[in-house]
Amino acid sequence: MPSSRCMSRNDCRSQFMQAGFSLVEVMITVVIVAVLAMVALPVFQKQIAKGRRADAIGALSTIVQAQERLRSNRGSYASTMEDAELAKLAFANNLTPKRHYQLSLVGLGNPPDFTFGFIARAAASSDSPQAHDSDCATMFIQLRGGNMSYGATDSAGSDSSQKCWPR
Repeated sequence: MPSSRCMSRNDCRSQFMQAGFSLVEVMITVVIVAVLAMVALPVFQKQIAKGRRADAIGALSTIVQAQERLRSNRGSYASTMEDAELAKLAFANNLTPKRHYQLSLVGLGNPPDFTFGFIARAAASSDSPQAHDSDCATMFIQLRGGNMSYGATDSAGSDSSQKCWPR
C-alpha cells in the first residue's frame, strides 16, 4: 500500500535511490582528499623539522653561556663536553635534551685551540627523525675573540645559515 507521500511504488523507490551518494561522487571526494594530503604532508613535515631545531638552538645557547662562565672563572674554555663544568649541563651522551642532535666542541685554528674561542656544534642524530632534515643537518655557534656567529650546513655541506637560525 503506497504511503501518502508516494503515489506509486516507483515514486517511493526513486525517493529512496536519491537519498545517498553515488560511487562517482565518493571517488571524486577521495581523490580530492588524497591530493590535499599529498600537498599538505611535506609542508607539515618541514614544520615539524623546523620545530625540532629548537632542541639544537637551546642546547648550543646553553653551552655558549656555560663556556663564557668557565672562561670568566678559570680563564679558559672547556675543550670537551666531558669537562666537569659542562657535564653539569646534563647532556647525556652528548645529546640534546630531546635527543635529536649530537653535540660537540671544536677548537679554532690549526692545531685546534680553545684559547681564543671555540665552535659548539649540533649534528642531527642518525637515530632521530631529525636525521631527514636535509636543510639543517649541522648547526653551530662559533665564538672567536668575543665575537659570536651562527651557522649551519645542509646535508650536502652547503651553507644554510639563513634557513636554520631564526632572526
